[in-house]
Amino acid sequence: MKANEKKLLLLLGVMFALVLMVRVVPMIVGYYQSGQEDIALLQERVERYQNLVTDTGEWKERAALKQAEIAEYENRVFQGSNPSLVGSSVQRSLRQAVSQAHVDVREMSVARYSYVEDWLMVSQDMSFIVEQQNILPFLQALNELRPRLHVAAFSVTITGASTPATSP
Repeated sequence: MKANEKKLLLLLGVMFALVLMVRVVPMIVGYYQSGQEDIALLQERVERYQNLVTDTGEWKERAALKQAEIAEYENRVFQGSNPSLVGSSVQRSLRQAVSQAHVDVREMSVARYSYVEDWLMVSQDMSFIVEQQNILPFLQALNELRPRLHVAAFSVTITGASTPATSP
């Protein structure tokens, strides 16, 4: 080998080493780091899925509790979209409570309707005659009704039997 060929081979070797250091080594390092990031992402996903699998029972329990809660709330309100039918249902429930508590209805007005956002509110005024010992059973009967009726106002007027005055 001649000196020029040795110099050319040496120059080629140096250029090859520079290309390796400038292009190939960073590419291999980037590929390795990308692979490590992909592995970390996959491990995170596996962990998340394992947590979901272990939490499935808890989520099912929560869903069952929410369904029971929804059923309880549905049990507390009257169903229907027609105000007249809902008003009739309210009056029927009131009559049921009145009969349970042995109360005599004196007057029951026509139900009034109003909307509060998407909710239909039915108001019912009634006047009744009740013995003192039947007031609490009547309120208890209202409280136990399902769907639940809420008493917004309750006033009591006490009337007593007057004794005639006797003249001497």
